[in-house]
Amino acid sequence: MTRVILFDKDGTLMDYHKVWTPYAKRSIEAFAEAFDCHDIKDELAHRLGLINGQIAPNSVLASGTGDIIQDQFERYQTGGGKWMKDFYEENLDALRDSMELIDGAADVLRQLAADGYKNIIVTSDSRLSTEYFIRKFSLESVVHEVVAGDDSPFHKPDIRILEPLCRKTGHSLDEMVMIGDNRADTMLGYEEGLRTIGVLSGTCRREDLEGADMILQSVTDVIDDGRFILAEDGADHA
Repeated sequence: MTRVILFDKDGTLMDYHKVWTPYAKRSIEAFAEAFDCHDIKDELAHRLGLINGQIAPNSVLASGTGDIIQDQFERYQTGGGKWMKDFYEENLDALRDSMELIDGAADVLRQLAADGYKNIIVTSDSRLSTEYFIRKFSLESVVHEVVAGDDSPFHKPDIRILEPLCRKTGHSLDEMVMIGDNRADTMLGYEEGLRTIGVLSGTCRREDLEGADMILQSVTDVIDDGRFILAEDGADHA
């Protein structure tokens, strides 16, 4: 029986494009200015996954951790990775201010918590940013745990990111469902049988969400007839 719902944050609970698309553009411009390397802006943007001004599905920007993104900057300039880390930390307040919940996401978390489920955010974003997010929208009582991108050397879709959570909570993968907006979410634990739901509210199209047991328009669609859509076992990988 399903007891734990794992939620990606950006693009699933939070409006991805309001925060990360403008931030990506600003960071590339600021990097080029800081290192006087304006000629590499287009190449860097493409490598990160900023294509024609939009974040590409399953790109570094769409699903990479802070370390992975910083490594891309380091490739272009020695010290670029540290610069990117500092730029991120300097912009945390602005990022927090631009965060917006996807319509209905908080209601879903509240209903699931009331129904006895544990809601856990599993994100590539930092713990600091994720805790900002939880506090900003007063979700402390309905988000029970966080697995952040800087908590572990592993990252989605590597199932090892969930091992500390399983030990801490005592829950097994067959009691969990992962909900997210990119391949890193829908392929999380695929070989181990973790059930996943893809949502189209982030950066990916239906064809990009490999491994999903089902694909929905939004996180709000996981409530069907007043109950969680995968409340019971029995869904097979599509």
